[in-house]
Amino acid sequence: MLARSYLAQLTTALNRDFGNALNAAYITGSAVVGAYRPGRSDLDVLVAVDVVERSTLDRVVATCSHEALPCPATKLELVVYEATALASPGSRPRWSLNFDTGIGVHHVGLDPDAEPAHWFVLDLAFARRHAQPLLGPPPATLIGEISDDAIEHALEQMVRWYELNEPAGVEVARERARHWKLTGNFTPKPGLPSP
Repeated sequence: MLARSYLAQLTTALNRDFGNALNAAYITGSAVVGAYRPGRSDLDVLVAVDVVERSTLDRVVATCSHEALPCPATKLELVVYEATALASPGSRPRWSLNFDTGIGVHHVGLDPDAEPAHWFVLDLAFARRHAQPLLGPPPATLIGEISDDAIEHALEQMVRWYELNEPAGVEVARERARHWKLTGNFTPKPGLPSP
């Protein structure tokens, strides 16, 4: 797996910050399906905890920021869920922290209602099938199943988001949605093998 040293350091930091509340950490996204492209791809990490307090999340942001732990990819996308929320994600997953960090990137999200839900539906559905544990049990043990209808709706919302916000990416988004409808599988980008 790429960036082994970085992921090992990140896992150590998460273990230190969450302590006994940490259930699992997973690497997901392009890195687990052979679609990672140096200089273009992110590192996606999903974290499951028992219960988390704001002070702990603030500590994670500080210790896992690019300034404290330089990310070798375009950026780190780190999402933290409490175990109960992860077990039943539904159509609006209730994450506790959505943290993006990299060169020139620093986003700290703490309110699931303030960000589009479709990204998290798709990320969890993908992670349940394909994520690899950095620590903890297989992902399907902790991540609840998301219905095909919820996935299809999230893909439609993703296409709409690109139409409104990043028109240059809309054809890629449409192709990914078409691929799901035809195969029931995710594809990171058109032209790459399906995971």
